Amino acid sequence: MKYLVLLASGVALASPALKGSLPDPIAPAARGELQCYSPDRSNKTCDSLASYKREPDGTIDNTALVLISKNPLITMETVSPVEVRSGQVCGKIRERDIDAAQFANGHDALNASQTVRLRQQMRVAFKNMFNHEICTRYSPDGDALVAEVTKDGAPMPIARQRVIWVSPRDGYRVSP
Repeated sequence: MKYLVLLASGVALASPALKGSLPDPIAPAARGELQCYSPDRSNKTCDSLASYKREPDGTIDNTALVLISKNPLITMETVSPVEVRSGQVCGKIRERDIDAAQFANGHDALNASQTVRLRQQMRVAFKNMFNHEICTRYSPDGDALVAEVTKDGAPMPIARQRVIWVSPRDGYRVSP
């Protein structure tokens, strides 16, 4: 379940106008940059795009736009609170985040019955993740980063992912 890493990483598309600074490793988000997971630089595609925004009360929201199906193309957008501790981005995947998720087929929102069905599928897929502490550490890897995820402090048995920071002006999108 590749999208577990993407969501667990505190990973989608939000307004690039961010106020206030953000701590490392998400400091580039304060300049409006987005994290592109599993980038295909030649096609300017990502499996996920993540943004971070500091709220007036000091909390940090992560918006994640995640590819959940390649054919047909379906994306899910969630917003979840995160915090930075010991150089890691940490948060919890909450059932209410899935309940509020938006689903689209690329450009158009899915209809109500499709959305209900997908929310049910995502609740099942994330059942064992809900309300557990998920943290992502980013390590340098050439001109990119590698995201490594833990659940309640234990490494997760899912693939590490390459991540690059991109500007919205770069034209990257979530697509296979």
